[in-house]
Amino acid sequence: MENVVKVNSIPDGVKVHDLVTDRRSIEMGRVKVNLEDGMHVISVKGLRDGDVFLFKDRYWRLVQMEEKVLHISLTDSVEGFRIGFAVGNLHMKAMISGKELYIPFENPNLPNLLASFNPRIEVTKFIPNVEIPIEGDVVQFVADH
Repeated sequence: MENVVKVNSIPDGVKVHDLVTDRRSIEMGRVKVNLEDGMHVISVKGLRDGDVFLFKDRYWRLVQMEEKVLHISLTDSVEGFRIGFAVGNLHMKAMISGKELYIPFENPNLPNLLASFNPRIEVTKFIPNVEIPIEGDVVQFVADH
């Protein structure tokens, strides 16, 4: 696997090639690219959608493909809790934007499992911003004895 480094500035007039790949490849930190001299596997650890890097004397922009997701609108805090509990039990990544929840359509039975929340199937660029376990402060309960 060949390493690349993010480029912070691109010289004027230089062509930037789009390297389009799926979210899972970006999350795993490795992407395949087929060039004139053969297939290369490059390490994109630490890079995100839209980042530019230099590889084989070319500038490349990492572009994440859109994917099928379930879209659920959050209407109130009680429903939000119920949806959070259901999605948490499935140990799935999630993306929240305002009052909208998106989860990847990785299981064909998912619409049935979450039918009570009226999910819609859409295609979008899924960039998870909520994962289990949730990082942050944890309240510990200790029994007094």
